[in-house]
Amino acid sequence: MISRTLLTSLLAASLTVTALGQSSGGGLDASVVGATGALSEAQKTSISKFSAGLIETVKSSESAKELDEARTSLVKPARDPAATPAFRSGYAAALKDGLQPIVNGPDLQRAIIAMQVLRFTRSATAVEILIDRANPATESDPGKRIAAGTLLIDIFDDYEGANNTYDSNARKIRDAAAAETDWMALQQKLNALGTAARRKDLPADNARNVRRAQAEAIARIASSAKSGAAADQRMMSLQRVLIAVRNDLLTMPQAERSNLAKVLAPALADTLAATAAHWDSAHASKELGASYASTINSCEVILRLLDRGERPSAYAGTKPESDSRVLATSWDSKDRAKYDAEVKRWVGIVSAAPYKN
Repeated sequence: MISRTLLTSLLAASLTVTALGQSSGGGLDASVVGATGALSEAQKTSISKFSAGLIETVKSSESAKELDEARTSLVKPARDPAATPAFRSGYAAALKDGLQPIVNGPDLQRAIIAMQVLRFTRSATAVEILIDRANPATESDPGKRIAAGTLLIDIFDDYEGANNTYDSNARKIRDAAAAETDWMALQQKLNALGTAARRKDLPADNARNVRRAQAEAIARIASSAKSGAAADQRMMSLQRVLIAVRNDLLTMPQAERSNLAKVLAPALADTLAATAAHWDSAHASKELGASYASTINSCEVILRLLDRGERPSAYAGTKPESDSRVLATSWDSKDRAKYDAEVKRWVGIVSAAPYKN
């Protein structure tokens, strides 16, 4: 079992890298760092000479100080103020052969260092490697999946890949999330999708596709949870992610909300069906009880927000602040009959027009 404390401390080191990496003088010639096109063979050779010893340190050193210094030195060129997207892309490609075996290897600390270095290249190469390590189908270590998901959140803040790569990357992350069993790793992947969709410079069509991928992941998780007989730890992921989803919906134009509602509302209804199926075990679990209650509250708030836009006539003469929390209150009071009836009502609503595709 992974130590979450150890993992947190390893990932926290990326904050130090961010600060140290702001300075220039990364150890490569300015003509390389400032490249405006594909790197020449001579420039690639200079990167290899610069990075070979540092990568070997990451691979084999037993000194924490040396590992930290190697990470910082490898990050600095990508963080140099003069560094161009063309350089960072070429830099990532040049580092890939040396760092990917470390990323794929059994040592979690070294893998995280290698992933952190790649993350700061802001490149398509880095995203590809991080998604691969975030996927349970290709990575069995939940610690590494958590780390990769966390770094995907970070990289989408300043990713320099083409806009159309967001769509394909979102689908890959969606599939990885749907297959995830570790709640923390799942949370990071779902949050990575949210971060990508919120990029201010991302075209609306791409943002819409990323948000749809996030909703589809939630739908698949809810469907899976609904078929289980016992309380599901993945509710701890949904508890946190749905708060961000709600906040995004509040600032979203109605047309965008309506587009997303077709996938998201049925997903939330399935989530509620899952909570009803897990009634006894969820209420009995001290660990999961609060997560279920929070998830239920978010589902109810979001469904009412969406439904006011999709079926305005059903709310004629009322205001949003007058909406009562039937699900949240009946869950807390353990009024199962009332809860089941309200879940059934919502399932019926989202099974028909205008939600039904």
